[in-house]
Amino acid sequence: MKNTRLTQKVFVVSLLAAPALYAQDYPAANFQPKVIYSSEAVATQTSSSAPCVAKVAQTEADPKYPAASFQPKVIYSSADAK
Repeated sequence: MKNTRLTQKVFVVSLLAAPALYAQDYPAANFQPKVIYSSEAVATQTSSSAPCVAKVAQTEADPKYPAASFQPKVIYSSADAK
């Protein structure tokens, strides 16, 4: 009886620990996207221009469609991105 319980506990612990051990080997675990331009003219043109600011008129929210007035926001900005 004790041997069966011990085997079950070891099995459960190994199932719970396996994803944490293999997560480091995942190829996209530390993915840092970069923009690669095909021409130098495009790269200098986009980096010198100001970011696009959308002007949206505030409208009444429809209770049937709560996501209709969704406004996305940038929550991450990196100084290293050029």
